Amino acid sequence: MHRIDTSTATPDNRFTEGDPAIPLPATVVSADWLNAVQEELVAVVTGAGLELDKAENDQLRQAIGRGITAAKPGLATTTAPGLVQVGGGLSITAQGLLSVLTATMAQAGILRPDGITCAVEDGVLKVLQQNNNDMEAWRKSWIGVPRPWRGTELPDNHCWANGDFVAFADWPELKAVYEAGGFAGLLMAWEADKDAKAANLGQWRPDAMRPTGLFTPNLTGQFLRCWGPGGDRQAGSWQEDAFQGHGHNLLTGLSAGSSGGQGYTYSSSTMGVVSTPTSLAGYGTARIAEETRPANIALPCIIYLGQPAAN
Repeated sequence: MHRIDTSTATPDNRFTEGDPAIPLPATVVSADWLNAVQEELVAVVTGAGLELDKAENDQLRQAIGRGITAAKPGLATTTAPGLVQVGGGLSITAQGLLSVLTATMAQAGILRPDGITCAVEDGVLKVLQQNNNDMEAWRKSWIGVPRPWRGTELPDNHCWANGDFVAFADWPELKAVYEAGGFAGLLMAWEADKDAKAANLGQWRPDAMRPTGLFTPNLTGQFLRCWGPGGDRQAGSWQEDAFQGHGHNLLTGLSAGSSGGQGYTYSSSTMGVVSTPTSLAGYGTARIAEETRPANIALPCIIYLGQPAAN
């Protein structure tokens, strides 16, 4: 396309109506210029894929609309820029501004980094690695640790502390703790005999010289007694029940139930027989069982095994 360039055009190639008083002639429109304008418009219409139609007078508008539509980018993806649809966390103000909502318990929105647990670097929200490391270290610190549990259903990634075998192939993080010496002081020899096993119910035991797993401590039915350095027992060792040595005063010469008396004696013609314990007034009802025990609660005890092996 070009500006009007006939001899009657202005020096800056514009049109003029002329002025007889100067005299200045009106600009003559040439066929060359009109053809140039026509072809420019035809190029816009046909370039948009339209066919020229004498009966239609809005083809230029249609062509421009098609061009605008074709120039719009597609929807944005994770790999390509484009148009972004407004979702629940965004809104458009009356002035056409994109407004980002602040996140609350009731609505989605943008989070404000606190600089402690998360931060923004180059426009990217990042969770600080130190916190991740601390949480991971805390999680791994529980691997192999017996602990009470709130129910009788075994949670994922745990086993009962009942002496069962746990395979390293299934629990690689447990193997890593073992190989790093994490069970030092609570390991019995893999070839321990029956008596050694019974004497160390609270210890772990490898299944072989080059173990494929461990037998867990067997805490079922046992009372736990705290251990600390400097004690006279091996950690994890089992101890049978016992009474501390003691004596009894035997008072004689008092009649049974006499006022102010401290006890009574009873003789029987049956020699060498100890009668069944009986309840005495003022001492409560005698509780007799096949074992010696304090009052207790049967509390489930489980062991965390770490993350399972990938299938």
